Amino acid sequence: MQTSSISEKSISLTSVMKEITRDSREFGLRGVFRGQGIGIAKAIISLTMFHQGRIMLMDAMKDRNERNGLIPDS
Repeated sequence: MQTSSISEKSISLTSVMKEITRDSREFGLRGVFRGQGIGIAKAIISLTMFHQGRIMLMDAMKDRNERNGLIPDS
């Protein structure tokens, strides 16, 4: 949910909570996430890519340290 606009005043937290409550009553559980599907999907992809990148760098540094004799081969 966008809580502010460039040209308008921001929405208060109580207004946001009322909107979520109204959506959940009207649409059920999917009302809580109404309009957020693409954002959630993008977040999952982004976090997965970050995690995989971190693992790749960690493995590369471990291999480099093993080649340079800084840690024993495992």
